[in-house]
Amino acid sequence: MNDLAATNAFQAGRPADATSWSQGPHDTLLTIGTERLGALKEEKASLAEVISGLLSAADDRSRDKLRALEGELAAHAATITVIGQVKAGKTSVINVLTGTPGFLPSDVNPWTSVVTTVHVNKPAPRGNIKASFQFFERDEWDRLMRGGGRLGEMAKRAGAGDEMERIEQQLIDVRRKSQERLGKNFELLLGQTHNYDRADTALIERYVCMGDPDAIETEFSKQGRFADLTRAADIYLTLPQFPFPFSLQDTPGVNDPFLMREQITLRCVRNSELCVMVLSAAQALNTVDLALIRLLSTLDRRQLIIFVNRIDELERPAEQVEEIRASLDATLQKHGIGSVRDILFGSAKWAEAALTGKPGELPEAGQAALLDWARVADVPRDNPDPCVSIWHLSGMPALIRAIGDRVAEGSPQRLMQKVRRDLKNVVTQSYAGILGEGGPVGGTDRVHLTEAQVQARIRAMTQDLQAELRRETTEILSELRGRLTAASEQFVETTVAAMIRHIEVYGIEGQWECDPMRLRVQLRAAYMGFARSIRAVAQRLLARAAEETGAVYHDLLGEPGQGLRLEPPLVPQIPAPVAIGKTIVVDLQGGWWKRWIKLRRGAQAFAGEYRTLISNETGTIVAEIEEQQVAAVDAALRRTLQEFLDEHAQTLTGIAKAGRVTGDNLRAATGADRHSALRRQLDAAAAALNLGPDLAASA
Repeated sequence: MNDLAATNAFQAGRPADATSWSQGPHDTLLTIGTERLGALKEEKASLAEVISGLLSAADDRSRDKLRALEGELAAHAATITVIGQVKAGKTSVINVLTGTPGFLPSDVNPWTSVVTTVHVNKPAPRGNIKASFQFFERDEWDRLMRGGGRLGEMAKRAGAGDEMERIEQQLIDVRRKSQERLGKNFELLLGQTHNYDRADTALIERYVCMGDPDAIETEFSKQGRFADLTRAADIYLTLPQFPFPFSLQDTPGVNDPFLMREQITLRCVRNSELCVMVLSAAQALNTVDLALIRLLSTLDRRQLIIFVNRIDELERPAEQVEEIRASLDATLQKHGIGSVRDILFGSAKWAEAALTGKPGELPEAGQAALLDWARVADVPRDNPDPCVSIWHLSGMPALIRAIGDRVAEGSPQRLMQKVRRDLKNVVTQSYAGILGEGGPVGGTDRVHLTEAQVQARIRAMTQDLQAELRRETTEILSELRGRLTAASEQFVETTVAAMIRHIEVYGIEGQWECDPMRLRVQLRAAYMGFARSIRAVAQRLLARAAEETGAVYHDLLGEPGQGLRLEPPLVPQIPAPVAIGKTIVVDLQGGWWKRWIKLRRGAQAFAGEYRTLISNETGTIVAEIEEQQVAAVDAALRRTLQEFLDEHAQTLTGIAKAGRVTGDNLRAATGADRHSALRRQLDAAAAALNLGPDLAASA
């Protein structure tokens, strides 16, 4: 990028060969790096075409299934959660990624817990909605008001109640000011949703950006009128530059003392397939941001992209970026997280300057940093428009490309695998229906099982598979509980022993800190072992379900049905164990430890109470893993198996019933033209889905 540095073009306020900075295709900058998203769009379009063709000739049963698949394809968007430090520039990065600098307000009041989601090219629940804001339910607000919930009670028992009391007082102040501002409408608004057919910055500020609470007036249009009641905001944008829809979740920062922010962020991460962690170049975990470290420790490395923002504030980014990278790697290794493949560096401010075509308005320090970074950055050098070069230097194309790569490996790819498998089964079922048509042919029935026989076979198979699944999962769950409990108990005992030794040597004045990171690593290892085991069992049993169901088709249809093959359903997604990352009392390092110890007489005197305190805390993590994640995975697997068997039971029963109708009567009922059209569409779909010639030939 030395060409840009040599021309020093942006210092003059315009490109060397242009009359103004606005010259150039700045609205197309967002397309750079979208290759993988484009490939997803093509695959999605090909599947939609197959569905459309089949819908034109399908029967009612198949049509319902096809429309459901069509709806899944149309509604799906990759969910990307943006997390990070307070004031690291998360919102600015989202604004740039959506091509709308300054659109989402960035000075969000520090005591709100608003999650703002920008849906790009995703259909709104109703066609005319552009912005939707949901308020806290009454019981959610009440839980906030009860001293921080479980953690608040534990902290008070431990002597750390002053930290939680500050949070409780903040909530009381927020509620009081809300009631003063909104009057009787305060209670009426709880649980409501406000929808708009427009989305602009002023509207969004009203719901998510508090501003100065003491300066807010009561007029409806003033900033922050509803900010302290808003739980979530959804914005819908249409951006043709992006070929595949996605949703960007802007979460609260997780390194401030307001623990509700952490819980909201953890909830978002649990329901997301990809996290972009935005760090500030001035910090970048060098200060060992424990809240972020805890969150990182729960994620699969493939789910994570780290973007170090604000390198425009560095004096010598060409040198300092590598220093920051090395420090970041060391911090991740120190805490047992390991290497992260995508650690990117850039500047949202530079990206804004490129998008708006106004790099000449960058401050002098930012311009100097840009030139310094251009000396070493690997960016294209053959574009005459400096804004394109600055866009590359901002790191946004690399970030968009990394997001596209991860999305292509995530839920969109899983969805299309599922749709492809389901379509293959729809085609197979439809061919089976054709094979079963007709009554006596040459004195031989086209079907060889009665309805009762089919139902008995499916019922026995369902009972057998569900029983085996129950046995297998019970054993796996028992092993997981054992590992979780053992890790928790080991942590408690070693921590108590270490604390006693510390006090015996240094006394109560010595500095004591308890680091539960090792516990989290062990809990995560246990959970990932469970995930591997449950996935292997699921794959085996779902494959067996497809094979045994296929055997019923074969026995029902006889020799013509031997070419039929069913695809097993996909194993349900197993989410990351994000509960492991939540704050527990031993994370609240501070003077409360010393106060707590002083209330006890001697090291052994407090050991029993301390053991109970830590056991209760670790027990909540174990319970949440079991209740919220393990139980959900188990239920999803059982549901997937049952839905597959129920669907094919309906098809098989229908074929057995229709097979007793004469061929002439059936064709009279369905219509010869429709029958012929269905056969043509099935042949075309089979070819598009690579089902092979044997299936079509058998029908």
